[in-house]
Amino acid sequence: MIFDVQRFSTHDGPGIRTIVFLKGCSLRCQWCSNPESQQRGPEILFDAQRCIRCGSCLDPKFGGAMREVDGAIVPDRSKPVPEGLARVCPSLAIRLAGREVSVEALVVEVAKDKVFFDKSGGGVTFSGGEPLDQVEFLVGCVGKLGAEGIGVAIETCLAVAPETLEALLPYPIHWLVDVKHVDAGKYLDQTTGDLDQTLANVRALSLASTRVTYRIPLIPGFNDSDEDRGRILAFLGSLERASADALRVDILPYHELAAGKYLQLGRSSPYDRRPLTSERADQWRQALSDRGFSVDLGGR
Repeated sequence: MIFDVQRFSTHDGPGIRTIVFLKGCSLRCQWCSNPESQQRGPEILFDAQRCIRCGSCLDPKFGGAMREVDGAIVPDRSKPVPEGLARVCPSLAIRLAGREVSVEALVVEVAKDKVFFDKSGGGVTFSGGEPLDQVEFLVGCVGKLGAEGIGVAIETCLAVAPETLEALLPYPIHWLVDVKHVDAGKYLDQTTGDLDQTLANVRALSLASTRVTYRIPLIPGFNDSDEDRGRILAFLGSLERASADALRVDILPYHELAAGKYLQLGRSSPYDRRPLTSERADQWRQALSDRGFSVDLGGR
Protein backbone atom coordinates (compact mmCIF):
# COMPACT_ATOMS: atom_id res chain seq x y z
CA MET A 1 0.00 0.00 0.00
CA ILE A 2 1.74 3.16 -1.26
CA PHE A 3 0.51 6.74 -1.45
CA ASP A 4 2.95 8.52 -3.74
CA VAL A 5 5.90 8.14 -6.10
CA GLN A 6 8.05 11.26 -6.30
CA ARG A 7 10.73 11.60 -8.95
CA PHE A 8 13.95 13.63 -9.23
CA SER A 9 14.65 14.09 -5.53
CA THR A 10 18.22 15.01 -4.58
CA HIS A 11 17.96 15.05 -0.78
CA ASP A 12 17.02 11.50 0.17
CA GLY A 13 20.13 9.52 -0.60
CA PRO A 14 22.95 9.93 -3.12
CA GLY A 15 22.34 11.09 -6.69
CA ILE A 16 18.93 11.50 -8.30
CA ARG A 17 16.28 9.51 -6.43
CA THR A 18 12.78 8.25 -7.06
CA ILE A 19 10.98 8.14 -3.70
CA VAL A 20 8.27 5.59 -3.01
CA PHE A 21 6.07 6.50 -0.05
CA LEU A 22 4.54 3.57 1.83
CA LYS A 23 1.49 3.73 4.08
CA GLY A 24 1.53 2.72 7.73
CA CYS A 25 3.53 3.80 10.79
CA SER A 26 3.57 2.71 14.43
CA LEU A 27 4.45 6.23 15.64
CA ARG A 28 2.23 9.29 15.87
CA CYS A 29 4.75 12.11 15.88
CA GLN A 30 2.92 15.35 16.66
CA TRP A 31 4.86 17.20 13.94
CA CYS A 32 4.41 14.50 11.26
CA SER A 33 4.88 15.98 7.78
CA ASN A 34 3.02 13.11 6.05
CA PRO A 35 -0.12 12.50 8.14
CA GLU A 36 -1.68 10.66 5.18
CA SER A 37 0.98 8.00 5.72
CA GLN A 38 0.05 7.01 9.26
CA GLN A 39 -2.90 4.70 8.60
CA ARG A 40 -2.40 1.60 6.46
CA GLY A 41 -5.55 1.85 4.34
CA PRO A 42 -6.48 4.40 1.63
CA GLU A 43 -7.81 7.80 2.73
CA ILE A 44 -9.58 10.73 1.10
CA LEU A 45 -7.88 14.13 1.00
CA PHE A 46 -10.58 16.69 0.26
CA ASP A 47 -9.88 20.34 -0.54
CA ALA A 48 -13.19 22.12 0.05
CA GLN A 49 -11.92 25.33 -1.54
CA ARG A 50 -11.50 23.56 -4.89
CA CYS A 51 -14.92 21.90 -4.83
CA ILE A 52 -17.35 23.30 -7.46
CA ARG A 53 -20.26 21.14 -6.17
CA CYS A 54 -20.79 19.45 -9.53
CA GLY A 55 -22.04 16.32 -7.78
CA SER A 56 -19.97 13.84 -9.80
CA CYS A 57 -18.63 12.24 -6.61
CA LEU A 58 -22.18 11.70 -5.29
CA ASP A 59 -22.84 8.96 -7.85
CA PRO A 60 -24.26 5.93 -5.98
CA LYS A 61 -21.53 3.73 -7.48
CA PHE A 62 -19.11 5.34 -4.99
CA GLY A 63 -21.06 3.93 -2.05
CA GLY A 64 -21.69 7.21 -0.30
CA ALA A 65 -18.02 8.00 0.28
CA MET A 66 -18.96 11.62 -0.46
CA ARG A 67 -22.22 13.20 0.69
CA GLU A 68 -23.98 16.55 0.65
CA VAL A 69 -24.55 18.33 3.97
CA ASP A 70 -26.21 21.76 4.11
CA GLY A 71 -25.31 22.44 0.49
CA ALA A 72 -21.68 21.43 0.88
CA ILE A 73 -20.06 18.21 -0.31
CA VAL A 74 -17.96 16.46 2.32
CA PRO A 75 -16.35 13.03 2.74
CA ASP A 76 -18.06 10.38 4.83
CA ARG A 77 -14.97 8.89 6.43
CA SER A 78 -16.93 6.01 7.91
CA LYS A 79 -17.38 4.54 4.42
CA PRO A 80 -14.83 2.53 2.39
CA VAL A 81 -12.74 4.57 -0.05
CA PRO A 82 -13.81 3.54 -3.57
CA GLU A 83 -11.34 3.17 -6.40
CA GLY A 84 -11.79 5.80 -9.09
CA LEU A 85 -13.37 8.42 -6.85
CA ALA A 86 -10.64 11.02 -7.44
CA ARG A 87 -10.78 10.60 -11.21
CA VAL A 88 -14.35 11.92 -11.47
CA CYS A 89 -13.56 15.24 -9.76
CA PRO A 90 -12.99 17.88 -12.47
CA SER A 91 -11.63 20.47 -10.01
CA LEU A 92 -9.14 18.07 -8.38
CA ALA A 93 -10.71 18.68 -4.98
CA ILE A 94 -10.47 14.96 -4.20
CA ARG A 95 -7.24 13.01 -3.93
CA LEU A 96 -6.77 9.48 -2.67
CA ALA A 97 -3.82 8.61 -0.46
CA GLY A 98 -3.22 4.90 -0.79
CA ARG A 99 -3.20 2.35 -3.59
CA GLU A 100 -2.22 -1.27 -3.71
CA VAL A 101 0.69 -2.17 -5.97
CA SER A 102 2.59 -5.41 -6.55
CA VAL A 103 6.35 -5.73 -6.21
CA GLU A 104 6.64 -6.43 -9.94
CA ALA A 105 4.51 -3.45 -11.00
CA LEU A 106 6.38 -1.05 -8.75
CA VAL A 107 9.78 -2.20 -10.02
CA VAL A 108 8.63 -1.66 -13.61
CA GLU A 109 7.37 1.82 -12.69
CA VAL A 110 10.54 3.05 -10.98
CA ALA A 111 12.91 1.33 -13.44
CA LYS A 112 11.79 3.90 -16.04
CA ASP A 113 14.14 6.30 -14.24
CA LYS A 114 17.18 4.00 -14.37
CA VAL A 115 19.03 6.19 -16.88
CA PHE A 116 19.03 9.01 -14.31
CA PHE A 117 20.14 6.66 -11.54
CA ASP A 118 23.02 5.36 -13.64
CA LYS A 119 24.29 8.81 -14.58
CA SER A 120 24.03 10.30 -11.06
CA GLY A 121 24.73 7.36 -8.77
CA GLY A 122 21.14 7.53 -7.57
CA GLY A 123 18.38 5.00 -7.09
CA VAL A 124 15.10 4.35 -5.28
CA THR A 125 14.38 5.58 -1.77
CA PHE A 126 11.58 4.02 0.27
CA SER A 127 9.92 6.43 2.65
CA GLY A 128 6.62 6.76 4.45
CA GLY A 129 5.20 6.43 6.96
CA GLU A 130 7.52 3.74 8.13
CA PRO A 131 8.60 1.54 5.18
CA LEU A 132 9.58 -1.32 7.50
CA ASP A 133 5.91 -1.55 8.51
CA GLN A 134 5.47 -3.46 5.19
CA VAL A 135 8.66 -5.48 5.45
CA GLU A 136 7.70 -8.43 3.22
CA PHE A 137 6.82 -6.09 0.36
CA LEU A 138 9.99 -4.11 1.01
CA VAL A 139 12.23 -7.18 0.94
CA GLY A 140 10.68 -8.20 -2.37
CA CYS A 141 11.28 -4.76 -3.87
CA VAL A 142 14.87 -4.51 -2.62
CA GLY A 143 15.73 -7.91 -4.09
CA LYS A 144 14.25 -7.21 -7.51
CA LEU A 145 15.67 -3.70 -7.72
CA GLY A 146 19.11 -5.08 -6.89
CA ALA A 147 18.75 -7.60 -9.71
CA GLU A 148 18.05 -4.65 -12.04
CA GLY A 149 21.19 -2.85 -10.86
CA ILE A 150 19.20 -0.17 -9.02
CA GLY A 151 20.46 0.97 -5.62
CA VAL A 152 18.09 1.32 -2.67
CA ALA A 153 17.88 3.70 0.26
CA ILE A 154 15.39 3.39 3.13
CA GLU A 155 14.18 6.24 5.35
CA THR A 156 13.22 4.81 8.73
CA CYS A 157 12.67 5.71 12.37
CA LEU A 158 13.48 2.06 13.33
CA ALA A 159 10.48 1.89 15.66
CA VAL A 160 10.00 -1.75 14.70
CA ALA A 161 10.62 -5.22 16.10
CA PRO A 162 14.26 -6.40 15.87
CA GLU A 163 13.40 -9.23 13.49
CA THR A 164 11.91 -6.71 11.06
CA LEU A 165 15.24 -4.92 10.78
CA GLU A 166 17.13 -8.23 10.59
CA ALA A 167 15.14 -9.23 7.48
CA LEU A 168 16.77 -6.37 5.54
CA LEU A 169 20.32 -6.46 6.90
CA PRO A 170 21.62 -8.89 4.20
CA TYR A 171 20.91 -6.33 1.46
CA PRO A 172 23.18 -3.45 0.31
CA ILE A 173 20.94 -0.63 1.52
CA HIS A 174 21.80 3.00 2.21
CA TRP A 175 20.02 3.69 5.49
CA LEU A 176 18.61 7.12 6.40
CA VAL A 177 17.81 6.80 10.10
CA ASP A 178 15.90 9.29 12.24
CA VAL A 179 17.32 9.95 15.69
CA LYS A 180 14.53 12.02 17.19
CA HIS A 181 15.51 12.03 20.86
CA VAL A 182 17.30 10.09 23.59
CA ASP A 183 14.88 11.03 26.38
CA ALA A 184 12.34 8.21 26.78
CA GLY A 185 9.68 10.41 28.38
CA LYS A 186 9.74 13.08 25.69
CA TYR A 187 9.85 10.44 22.97
CA LEU A 188 6.82 8.61 24.34
CA ASP A 189 4.88 11.83 24.93
CA GLN A 190 5.30 13.26 21.43
CA THR A 191 5.70 10.13 19.26
CA THR A 192 3.92 7.39 21.34
CA GLY A 193 6.97 5.19 20.67
CA ASP A 194 9.20 2.92 22.79
CA LEU A 195 12.61 4.64 22.80
CA ASP A 196 14.52 1.66 24.23
CA GLN A 197 13.53 -0.56 21.32
CA THR A 198 14.21 2.17 18.77
CA LEU A 199 17.70 2.96 20.07
CA ALA A 200 18.52 -0.75 20.31
CA ASN A 201 17.77 -1.01 16.60
CA VAL A 202 19.92 2.05 15.88
CA ARG A 203 22.84 0.41 17.69
CA ALA A 204 22.31 -2.89 15.87
CA LEU A 205 22.20 -1.20 12.47
CA SER A 206 25.28 0.87 13.25
CA LEU A 207 27.24 -2.34 13.86
CA ALA A 208 25.83 -4.15 10.83
CA SER A 209 25.95 -1.57 8.03
CA THR A 210 28.66 0.72 6.66
CA ARG A 211 26.11 2.88 4.83
CA VAL A 212 24.10 4.79 7.41
CA THR A 213 23.20 8.48 7.54
CA TYR A 214 21.67 9.61 10.82
CA ARG A 215 19.10 12.37 10.54
CA ILE A 216 17.91 14.63 13.34
CA PRO A 217 14.48 16.18 12.72
CA LEU A 218 14.94 19.47 14.58
CA ILE A 219 11.60 20.14 16.29
CA PRO A 220 10.97 23.30 18.33
CA GLY A 221 9.94 22.53 21.89
CA PHE A 222 10.85 18.86 21.53
CA ASN A 223 14.57 18.41 20.89
CA ASP A 224 16.00 21.82 19.98
CA SER A 225 17.53 22.94 23.29
CA ASP A 226 21.25 23.02 24.00
CA GLU A 227 20.75 20.23 26.53
CA ASP A 228 18.90 18.09 23.98
CA ARG A 229 21.68 18.69 21.45
CA GLY A 230 24.39 17.64 23.87
CA ARG A 231 22.60 14.39 24.75
CA ILE A 232 21.74 13.47 21.15
CA LEU A 233 25.26 14.15 19.92
CA ALA A 234 26.72 12.19 22.83
CA PHE A 235 24.54 9.20 21.87
CA LEU A 236 25.61 9.37 18.24
CA GLY A 237 29.24 9.66 19.24
CA SER A 238 28.93 6.58 21.46
CA LEU A 239 27.75 4.27 18.68
CA GLU A 240 29.93 1.31 17.83
CA ARG A 241 30.06 1.25 14.07
CA ALA A 242 30.96 -1.05 11.22
CA SER A 243 32.55 1.86 9.33
CA ALA A 244 35.61 3.84 10.35
CA ASP A 245 34.51 6.77 8.19
CA ALA A 246 33.23 9.97 9.78
CA LEU A 247 29.69 9.50 11.01
CA ARG A 248 27.23 11.15 8.60
CA VAL A 249 24.49 13.31 10.15
CA ASP A 250 21.83 15.51 8.53
CA ILE A 251 19.70 18.16 10.23
CA LEU A 252 16.06 18.30 9.07
CA PRO A 253 14.41 21.50 10.37
CA TYR A 254 10.69 21.36 11.18
CA HIS A 255 8.35 22.96 8.64
CA GLU A 256 4.61 23.68 8.51
CA LEU A 257 3.86 22.26 5.06
CA ALA A 258 1.64 19.50 6.45
CA ALA A 259 -1.00 21.85 7.90
CA GLY A 260 -3.12 21.71 4.76
CA LYS A 261 -2.94 17.92 4.65
CA TYR A 262 -4.42 17.62 8.15
CA LEU A 263 -7.31 19.85 7.09
CA GLN A 264 -7.94 17.78 3.95
CA LEU A 265 -7.92 14.59 6.04
CA GLY A 266 -10.54 16.04 8.38
CA ARG A 267 -8.12 16.20 11.32
CA SER A 268 -6.73 19.01 13.41
CA SER A 269 -2.97 19.43 13.41
CA PRO A 270 -1.58 18.36 16.81
CA TYR A 271 1.42 20.68 16.54
CA ASP A 272 1.31 24.48 16.49
CA ARG A 273 4.93 25.58 16.91
CA ARG A 274 6.64 27.98 14.57
CA PRO A 275 9.65 26.74 12.57
CA LEU A 276 13.11 27.43 13.98
CA THR A 277 15.27 30.12 12.46
CA SER A 278 17.86 29.07 9.92
CA GLU A 279 20.50 30.40 12.31
CA ARG A 280 19.45 27.86 14.93
CA ALA A 281 19.69 24.98 12.47
CA ASP A 282 23.12 26.24 11.43
CA GLN A 283 24.23 26.18 15.07
CA TRP A 284 23.37 22.49 15.18
CA ARG A 285 25.22 21.79 11.96
CA GLN A 286 28.28 23.61 13.23
CA ALA A 287 28.14 21.72 16.54
CA LEU A 288 28.04 18.44 14.62
CA SER A 289 31.00 19.49 12.49
CA ASP A 290 32.93 20.52 15.58
CA ARG A 291 32.38 17.04 17.01
CA GLY A 292 33.92 15.46 13.92
CA PHE A 293 30.71 14.33 12.25
CA SER A 294 30.24 14.60 8.48
CA VAL A 295 27.50 17.18 7.97
CA ASP A 296 26.25 19.38 5.15
CA LEU A 297 27.06 22.86 6.48
CA GLY A 298 25.17 24.39 3.57
CA GLY A 299 21.85 23.09 4.84
CA ARG A 300 19.08 21.54 2.77
